[in-house]
Amino acid sequence: MASEVAPAARSGKHRVANVIVIDDSDAARERIRGVLAEAGLFEQVLEARDGLSGLRLILEHPADAVICDLEMPGLDGEKLLRAHRERLGAEDVPFFLLTATRDPDRLARLLRAGAADTITKPFHPAELLARVETHLRLRRLRAELREKNTALAKLSTTDSLTGLRNRRYVGEALAIEILRATRYGTPLSLLMADVDHFKHVNDAHGHPAGDAVLVFTAETITRVLRSTDIAGRYGGEEFIAVLPHTDLEGAVVLAERLRASLAAAACVVAGGGRISFTVSAGVAQMQRGDDASALIRAADTALYAAKSAGRDRVECAAAASGGVDRGTEKTRPGSRAGRNR
Repeated sequence: MASEVAPAARSGKHRVANVIVIDDSDAARERIRGVLAEAGLFEQVLEARDGLSGLRLILEHPADAVICDLEMPGLDGEKLLRAHRERLGAEDVPFFLLTATRDPDRLARLLRAGAADTITKPFHPAELLARVETHLRLRRLRAELREKNTALAKLSTTDSLTGLRNRRYVGEALAIEILRATRYGTPLSLLMADVDHFKHVNDAHGHPAGDAVLVFTAETITRVLRSTDIAGRYGGEEFIAVLPHTDLEGAVVLAERLRASLAAAACVVAGGGRISFTVSAGVAQMQRGDDASALIRAADTALYAAKSAGRDRVECAAAASGGVDRGTEKTRPGSRAGRNR
């Protein structure tokens, strides 16, 4: 049985979806419904006249709160509380028990079992509302806290400009993927890409246009790569992508697809201008004994080779190493700090 409630009678109230009221007394349910309707706390009041019907409502209808009589024949309030607590997500739904008992041990047991609060019968409307409002407010604050924590967690692992993962996240993900690839004997490759002549873009068009180019590059990377790949901004105009279950040949195909997509497109900037640009890319496949640093060095060496060979191209670590152990930096003519972008 369900009933609609009147619009909020008090300004500033946060209305939530519905409440389940379980009581074997028609008069008690009517009184509770009247108090809640006047306060306008809920959009809908769902009612049950016994424990079994109440359990059915709990299982079939998501509720924002449950108000239940403790003493009922058959399935009483304490049993319903325990059944409610076994449901996924139920710990965040306040469960109130109406009771005439004054036994402190039993009241303590109910609270330990998960009751949000116990309300003494006969209850005063102001007390009932105060207790319900308090726990609804706590529920709302917990939800807001979870949302903020989620947002903070995302910020801590996301590049604020491009929306890609940041260097820290990708580094940790790469270490995990190396362990997984080593354990199961699957291939793993790494792609590093760098926007060519990016300083010229900033100098000629301004830094906002440079930011637009980076965002456009990130969007293209997201579109080109697969959902199982992990892409991020490595720093400045450099991007990185972890490619699980991908050998060197497959990594080259993906890198070439990215290079060709960007070379064929143009970034639209504020004012309607269009900027054409290219990227260089280097790829490397994990070898036995590689850690994250070694694989990054290998891909970075390949990227340096692509830059040195004229830009707008893809090089792989095998071709860039010239037979030298790619786990070292022996093939790199200079440091990254001195690289001509």
